[in-house]
Amino acid sequence: MTPKNRLKKNRTLPKYWRLQKGTYMYRVPPLLRERHNGKTEISLGQSLSGAYKKFAEMYQVNECITLMRDLLDRYRIEIVTAHESKNTRDYKNSALDRLRASMGENLATQITPQFIYKYRDHIGRTRSQKRANQDLEVLSHCFTKAIEWGVLSDHPMTNKKVVKFSLPGRDRYVEDWELQQWATVANPFLVAYVVLKGTTGLRQQDLLTIKRKDISETELTSVNIKTGKKMRFPLYIDGEASTVKLALDAIDEYYRNQRAKALRNRNKLPPAMSPYLCYTREGKCYYDFDNNRSRSFASIWQRSMTKALQKTGLVESFTEHDLRAKVGSDVDSDIDAQKLLSHSDAATTKKHYRRRGSVVAPAKGFTIV
Repeated sequence: MTPKNRLKKNRTLPKYWRLQKGTYMYRVPPLLRERHNGKTEISLGQSLSGAYKKFAEMYQVNECITLMRDLLDRYRIEIVTAHESKNTRDYKNSALDRLRASMGENLATQITPQFIYKYRDHIGRTRSQKRANQDLEVLSHCFTKAIEWGVLSDHPMTNKKVVKFSLPGRDRYVEDWELQQWATVANPFLVAYVVLKGTTGLRQQDLLTIKRKDISETELTSVNIKTGKKMRFPLYIDGEASTVKLALDAIDEYYRNQRAKALRNRNKLPPAMSPYLCYTREGKCYYDFDNNRSRSFASIWQRSMTKALQKTGLVESFTEHDLRAKVGSDVDSDIDAQKLLSHSDAATTKKHYRRRGSVVAPAKGFTIV
């Protein structure tokens, strides 16, 4: 009897899995039903990562991997689910879905660089070159783990056997006048926030998670969420208030004005108190620690940019992250920029955050008679 073709939504799922009404279900094979008290189907949950975790608890991951689908499934269960960042889990799961649909039925030992190039070019045409590059990064790590797990003895992508698409880096440099134009229509909170970003160069998530306890009488301490490194910014230099101190005062003034405004308007509640330096009207942190993102802040930023493009002389939008690159571009040297942006690799600073180019002394020139 010819087996039924799987529904499109189920084709990237492991064998015996299906998605039914938003829940991932596992149809238990007849020989295994005795292990599950005769159950024919088991609910694995509504999130894909959670489903893989539950399935991994039910069955030991197969050590005898031969097909790519088995390798990709083990990678998803053991590696992807271990990532703390939801964004990372989401993009890796999406990549694994595409990889599984394309090469899942192939033997892992038979995946060649030529096959991978065909996949890269196909995704580059049908999706985007950036998406293709992300998929290759995931695939390469799968092969690295396959060698560790004893599935492969050779990596089919190392030593430039397969290269990603060469994509131009973002080089948008925000001019001072553009920032001034944007500030004329932006939310006062955003303006104060940008002043603090301009003097610290901190990443968005690190700025939004600063707590009051991180600010002493002499310095501001920031902990990098990405690396765990600490940075200390003095509030006073030679007895004078530093730019960091002035920026913190601007944020405090914004919230004082908001409370005063609410008191004048009896129908409006003042912002709740919060342990965070930057917080919502409910007193909550703008950064969502569970999902590693800042959706509400992103919405405020996007509205301010749309308004600036409509009502000011600004003709090209810029992102919040472009301002971190502006900070790195405006300092005097590559070394100063690397230290301020807390990069462990100077190449990263030069490639992505020095967007104005290096300052060089002019040559002596030619003498033409």
